[in-house]
Amino acid sequence: MTNGINEDMEKVVQSLKANRFTHVEFVKDGSTAAKLVLGMIPQDAQVGIGGSTSVRQIGILEQLRKRGTVIINDAESSEITFDDLMRRTLRSDVLLASSNAVTLDGKLVNIDGMGNRVAGMVFGPKKVILVIGQNKVVRDTDEAIDRIKNVIAPCHARYYGTKTPCATTGHCTDCNSPSRICRITTIIEKKPMFTDVVILLVGEDLGLGWDPDWTAERRERIASVYRETRKRYAPASRRLLE
Repeated sequence: MTNGINEDMEKVVQSLKANRFTHVEFVKDGSTAAKLVLGMIPQDAQVGIGGSTSVRQIGILEQLRKRGTVIINDAESSEITFDDLMRRTLRSDVLLASSNAVTLDGKLVNIDGMGNRVAGMVFGPKKVILVIGQNKVVRDTDEAIDRIKNVIAPCHARYYGTKTPCATTGHCTDCNSPSRICRITTIIEKKPMFTDVVILLVGEDLGLGWDPDWTAERRERIASVYRETRKRYAPASRRLLE
């Protein structure tokens, strides 16, 4: 391990750069990530949030609000529909989001229900900043999709009381439920042509996701922080898969 970065994270950094993501950094913790993000966003920018627990977890939203930066998602009210709000984030100056998984060969793998998050990661906002915790690193796209469908999605479904089979069984049955939250799968293999993407890899667990072989203590810690973060930001945090 060099400068706090382990072998897997170093490999991911180099793979992302090889895949034409020109701005990739490893930072030791969420606090450091928040400072970097704050410095990347002009005070007068319009910022959208891609339903990300990871972004909320590092405390950047409070820092942006404190200095007067407009967070589009804060506009939610009876006069603005949720659909309108999501469309506004696609026209933001900066989109803050995370990724469900990042592979060792530098691919970003995500599954959405509505598609606003993955759409914004590819095209729309002028700049996209992705904050990705060490727990999101996987070997390959097969492992990424398996982890999203059999760890992340069931946890989301249970937390929000979604009436899907995975909420009960804890694993994917490739259901056709009206409430299904796994509807759109994206694999970003190279940096999108016309989108400025910044990727911050963080040397701590952020958001939801784990290897089932990890210790029960670590898995429960990740799940517990996820639940507390979602509660703290409710009701603004809607049913977005991240």
